[in-house]
Amino acid sequence: MTIALDDVSPAFKAAATRWPDAPNIQAHYADLARAFENNSSILIELCKSFLEMVCITIVNELDKELPTTSTPTTTEHLTYALNALGILNQRGSSALGKILSGYNKLSNGLSDIRNQAGSVAHGKDGFIDAISERHARVYLLSADAIIALLLQAYDGVEPSVLKTRESHHCFAHYNDRIDVATQVEAKVDEDGVVELSFRAGTLEDGFDIRVPASELLYYLDRQAYVDVLDALRGIRTQTEEDEIPETEETTPEPELKLEKAAVGQKEPLTRKLQLVTDYRGKYAEQVSPLYDFVFHSILGGISKYSTQIQNLTYTLLNSMEDLAVIDWSKRTSTHAEVRLFLKKLTKLFSIEEIDESSIDRIVEWLAKRIPGGEA
Repeated sequence: MTIALDDVSPAFKAAATRWPDAPNIQAHYADLARAFENNSSILIELCKSFLEMVCITIVNELDKELPTTSTPTTTEHLTYALNALGILNQRGSSALGKILSGYNKLSNGLSDIRNQAGSVAHGKDGFIDAISERHARVYLLSADAIIALLLQAYDGVEPSVLKTRESHHCFAHYNDRIDVATQVEAKVDEDGVVELSFRAGTLEDGFDIRVPASELLYYLDRQAYVDVLDALRGIRTQTEEDEIPETEETTPEPELKLEKAAVGQKEPLTRKLQLVTDYRGKYAEQVSPLYDFVFHSILGGISKYSTQIQNLTYTLLNSMEDLAVIDWSKRTSTHAEVRLFLKKLTKLFSIEEIDESSIDRIVEWLAKRIPGGEA
């Protein structure tokens, strides 16, 4: 009768079941099962890496420190995992202290067996015999015992919600509290961005989350994302150019003919949504004045936005160079184009404090400061 890996060392399967969404653990488990079935000498290397992977996963899920050495040993990984679980500092003659001491010795022994019998560690002769059943059984049982200890201890602690990569369903006790006591309102703004407003408990003002419909579908329901995409095939949607008022159609004044694209003319400003972290162009003298205006006059000197405002300033002035004709007094569409671009920048840099009226003030500032603007 063929003996399966799970019959000899069930802890490996338990770890794969514990983290079903972890692709590396799933792949390692499948490789281990094949290596065990084929009596392959790579089994030792896979056991070692699997054990270290469990240790690293636990440390990361609990948001604790990993070994600082460049090439940590298996024992070092185990030490950091036990420390993250809060069971390392068991000293004295207590039963748990003796067990932990034994597990550390097991870890050291695993490294020794690996160096002696492993086909990869420190280089081996090409005609080395396949790993013996005795070595395989010793290594598997030792690693199995350590992994079982780690999993049992891990089930008794709470992962860091901010850092964990575990699925939403793993936090059912938290989910129920939030679902029952949270009020959610949803609306869609003029740019098609979904805005969700949350109110709960002592969060009197609550908070808002803004997410484009495409992003919401992509992460929450991939099939719905594909269905919507299929439904839009062959249908022309509103482009950025459609959002800009076509003033030449409603007010056909001769001067406005300059607004139409000519051969070689640069593309519209609204297509130039590209982050700029340094700017030394022809409007470089306006960097400091524009930054001071937005940072102090618009935002009241909120320090947490200093970097975002700096990058917004660079990106905005750099993109202003792409306006084919700058004639603020005659081109009402210029105002609309810059205003739309500013709205996109505030979303790009997540500066919620810049509202509609603030955008109008910035456009007015630009109309006075950019060469060729209003006096």
